[in-house]
Amino acid sequence: MVVALAVFDFHLPSCRGLKEKRAFLRPLKSRLRGGFEISASEVAHHDLLQRAAVGVAAVGPDRSGLEPLLSRVVEFVEGWAEESGVELTALRSEFLEYGDVGAAGASFGATQEAL
Repeated sequence: MVVALAVFDFHLPSCRGLKEKRAFLRPLKSRLRGGFEISASEVAHHDLLQRAAVGVAAVGPDRSGLEPLLSRVVEFVEGWAEESGVELTALRSEFLEYGDVGAAGASFGATQEAL
């Protein structure tokens, strides 16, 4: 199992209020969730008007399937920021590998009896 993570940091120079910040973030998160079937959430800078950070995550059986997905997500977010007049100041991403979680004797997580 592999988890792909990315965090996008934005500078919103023209944002003067929380409503303007939400007007940028809400549709971005909605498009990411619906268009790419990934998780997306505001993950930092909640108390700052001109900064925002959006984290995304996807889970798959192997890295080879997630790399192209993450590339498309990055391309989409870069375009969204440019169209919105917002600066994408940083992008961090990584892949976390957990081995074969379905294999007999796999050491992932706590063992639970079948429900």
